[in-house]
Amino acid sequence: MPSTVIIADDHPVVVAGVETILKAHRYDVVARAHDTDTLFEALSDNPCDVVVTDYSMPEGIQPDGMPMIRRIRAIRPDIGIVVLTMLSNPAILRSLLDMGVAAIFDKRTNLRDIPVAVHAADVGRSYLSPAIRRLFHEADCAAGHDELITRLSPREIEVLRAFAQGQGLSDIAERMGRSFKTISRQKRSAMAKLGLVNDAQLYQYLAGVRAGTIEDWSPATGTASGARPATP
Repeated sequence: MPSTVIIADDHPVVVAGVETILKAHRYDVVARAHDTDTLFEALSDNPCDVVVTDYSMPEGIQPDGMPMIRRIRAIRPDIGIVVLTMLSNPAILRSLLDMGVAAIFDKRTNLRDIPVAVHAADVGRSYLSPAIRRLFHEADCAAGHDELITRLSPREIEVLRAFAQGQGLSDIAERMGRSFKTISRQKRSAMAKLGLVNDAQLYQYLAGVRAGTIEDWSPATGTASGARPATP
């Protein structure tokens, strides 16, 4: 029996292209979606082996991005997930892997390679597009299997958590009783460990994480990680 696939992307031409290629490789496309709402309806109505979904689909009422991936994993822990994206933020991409995404496919890559990613997700293996592998290599962000947050010291986590809550570095320094220079250094150190090169990437990353206590703050999850951050 052919493996079954649901395809979701807010660009119909991408959905049609992926479907054409997968059908040529004998995959059975059981549903198509162009926003998050339709995607979750399709997941509820159609058993499937793999979901191929764009990371960004802003038109639906349901959130896209990491919250969407978390929900897919929560309601359908049995299926393989292939994420289509043009993201170049290695921290977010690694967080997707931490959440159980099997394959990350760069949308700038020729779609002819999409069956390789779908097959990997179908059989429980991982796949990264070559450009994404290079991003991880350059950022040294893919080594090991620990979650990204375990790379940070408790003080670095405190600083990023406060930053995520909208506090400026001066305010953080005053509240924590540290110098501005120390807070700035800890922020830069945390960014380097996460593979982030500027504040735009940091804001993008923090938009997808949950700020809680030091003990349970973890990227891209809605529950406690159960792991204590390691001191550098």
